[in-house]
Amino acid sequence: MNFSKVVVSGAACVCVLPVSIAAELAVQTLDPLVVTGEGVTESWSFTGKVVGTEVLTNPDAAEMARRMPGAAVARNGSQTGILQLRGLTGDRVNVRVNGMTITPACPNHMDPPLHYAKPAAGDVMALYAGISPVSEGGDAIGGSLSVRRLEPVFADEGQSLLSGELGVSFSGNQDAVSGMAEVTWAAGDGSFSYRGSGTTADDLRVPGGRAAATGFDTTHHEFFGAWRTDGGFVEVDGGYSHTRDAGTPALPMDMVRDESWNFGFRQVEAMAWGTVESRLYFHDTEHLMDNYSVREQTAAMRMESPTGSRDYGVKSEVLLPRGDADVRIGIDLHRVEFEAEQVAVDSGMRRDTFNDNRRHRAGVYVDWENDWSERWDSRIGLRGQMVSTDAKAVDNEILPAAMSAMLMMDQAAFNAADRSFTDAWVDAVAAIGFEPDETSRIELALAVKSRAPSLVERYLWTPLNASAGLADGRTYLGNLDLDPETSFQVSLGVEKRGERWFAEVTPFYQVVDDYIQGEAIDRYDSNGNAVLQFQNVGRADLYGVEFAGGWDFHERMGVETVVSHVRGKNKDTGDDLYRIAPLRGTVDLYYRDRSWESHLEFVWAARQDKVSEAQGETATAGYGLVNFRLARNFADKVRWEAGVENVFDKEYSDHLSGVNRVTGGDVAVGERITGAGRFFYTSVNWMF
Repeated sequence: MNFSKVVVSGAACVCVLPVSIAAELAVQTLDPLVVTGEGVTESWSFTGKVVGTEVLTNPDAAEMARRMPGAAVARNGSQTGILQLRGLTGDRVNVRVNGMTITPACPNHMDPPLHYAKPAAGDVMALYAGISPVSEGGDAIGGSLSVRRLEPVFADEGQSLLSGELGVSFSGNQDAVSGMAEVTWAAGDGSFSYRGSGTTADDLRVPGGRAAATGFDTTHHEFFGAWRTDGGFVEVDGGYSHTRDAGTPALPMDMVRDESWNFGFRQVEAMAWGTVESRLYFHDTEHLMDNYSVREQTAAMRMESPTGSRDYGVKSEVLLPRGDADVRIGIDLHRVEFEAEQVAVDSGMRRDTFNDNRRHRAGVYVDWENDWSERWDSRIGLRGQMVSTDAKAVDNEILPAAMSAMLMMDQAAFNAADRSFTDAWVDAVAAIGFEPDETSRIELALAVKSRAPSLVERYLWTPLNASAGLADGRTYLGNLDLDPETSFQVSLGVEKRGERWFAEVTPFYQVVDDYIQGEAIDRYDSNGNAVLQFQNVGRADLYGVEFAGGWDFHERMGVETVVSHVRGKNKDTGDDLYRIAPLRGTVDLYYRDRSWESHLEFVWAARQDKVSEAQGETATAGYGLVNFRLARNFADKVRWEAGVENVFDKEYSDHLSGVNRVTGGDVAVGERITGAGRFFYTSVNWMF
C-alpha cells in the first residue's frame, strides 16, 4: 500500500532538540501516519511526494502525536501525556516504545507509556488512528502508536565512522532548560550508540500567573550495541531514566520519584525465503507519589504511595514475500507484575491498593497484504488473543473510624472471591483499496477487536481515587465481574491530489459492546458524591471525521491544515462519553528557503458542551491561538530555532486538561488547568 505525505507542525513545550517531522497521513486506514525526526530536507525515506517540511522543537512524544489527525492528549500534569485516538484513551490504545509495551506503575497513569519515550533525530512515530493491522498488537480497540529508533548505522568495510549531535534549548512556558547528546561510533561489523537528555522546569506560566505543582526534573539515558550479520543485524539495548518532583495537579498526589530501567535484544535477519524479526525486552519501574512534597499540603493526613510495574515481552515475526503479496506470521507474549500501596506517613500504617497483580497476554496472528492489480490492493488479518489476570489477597491497616466496617467488608469480600480470570477472542481486520487514477485513492476498512479489563478496572478492591488517569475527582471501585470490550469499526478514506495540492478525508464509525466506564452505585465518598464502579455498558458509539489538506501556492510558500472531530455516546443512557476532545484543527502558513523557514500557525478548538453528566464533566469554551516560529540551518551542521507560542497571550483551557486540585497558584481549585500564556523558546543544535 502506498503512502501519502504531509508535514505536521508542533509547539515547544519542553525543548531538548530541534527536529522536523514528515508525516504519512493515514487516509489509507491501514497505512500508518509516520513521523520521522529528520532534518529539514526534501529527501525522505519513503516513496511518494513530499508536500512540505516543518519545524518541531519538542522531545515530548505525546505533543508530537497530538498534531496528527485523529489524535489528542489528555494531561493531568506536565509529564502525563495520555494518548487519545478517535475518542478512546489510555489502556484502549496500543502504545509501544522501542518495541516495548510499558505498563504505568501509577494506578492513576502519572507515568503513561509516552512518558518514557524521548524522541530524538531519526526516530520514527507510526500512528494508526483507528483500525490497525493485527500485526501491530492486540488487546486494544483504539488504534496504535509506535515510537522507535531507525535501524543501526554501520561503517563501510575497512572504514569507521563517528557521528552525533549536541543541543541546548530554553522554553519560557516553564523556564525549562534542556540539553541533549547523541553519539554513534561504528567500525567493522559493530555499531555503538549513546543518547541522553535532561530537562529542568519550573511551574507552568499561565496568563496572569502560574499553575502550582507543575514543574519537573527528568534525565534519560539509552545505550545500543549492534553487530552486522550476513542478512541483517543483532542488537542489544539498555536504558535508564528518572523523574523527580513532577507535579500532577489534577490528581490527589504528585510524582515525587520515578525510576525505570530496561534492557532488550533484537534480531533482524533476511534470508532467501523471507525475513525474521524478533524482539525480547524487560522494563522495570519504581514509582513514588505523595501529597505533601510538591504541593502545599491540604490533606488531613500526609500520605505516600510506593508502586511498581515490571514488563516482560517477546515478539517474533516472519515476513514471507509471495509475488505481489506479503504474509506476516507472528507471535507476541507480554507479562506485567504490578503492585501499589498507600502509607500514612505519621503513623506508618499501610494499605494494599494492588497486591501482586499479574496480567499475561499471548497472541498469534496472520497478516496478509496483496496487490491484486495496479488499481486494487487489500490487507486482511486474523489474531487469536488470550489474556489471563490474577491478584493476591489484600491487607489494610488504615481504617478511618467512619469507614472501618465497610473497608473490612470490602477486604473480606475481595479476599474470599475467585480472582483468576482468562479471556480469549479472535480479532479480524479487512481493508480494500482502489486507485481510480494516479492522483486518487479510496480505501474501505472494517475490524472486529476486543480488549480485556485492565488491572485497575478489575482489582481496585475498595473505593479510592485511582482511575487510570480519568482525573475526574471521583472515587472508583473495581469489578471482578467485568467482561471484555468488543469493538466493531468501519472507516472510509478518500484521497485526491493535484500537482500542487492534496485533500484527504476519513469518516469513521465505531460501536463498542460492553464498554467499560464508571457507573454510580449506592455508596458515597467523603464529599457526598456517589462512588463510581467500573461496569460494562451495553453499547457505546464513537463516530467522526478527519481531514487533511494542503496547497503550495508558490514554490516556497504554502498552507496546510488538519481537522479532527469525534463524538462519543453511551447508547444505554443517552449520556455523552467522558473527556472527548472537541472539533479541533490547525492551519499552517509556511515559507521555506534553502537554509531557513518560517511558520505562522493557527491552532483552534471548538466549544465542547457534549460532556458526561454521570461524571460531572463541565463544558469548555472554544479558543484560537497564533504561533510563530523560525529555523535556520548553517552549513548543514548547526541548526537554530526560535519562536513565540500563543502570540496574543490568550487565556484558554484545553478540554482534555485535568481539573486542578492544588492550592497556592493562580488556577483555582476545581478549574481546568489553563494553557500556557505567551512564551518564547529557542534551541541550538550541532551535528557532527
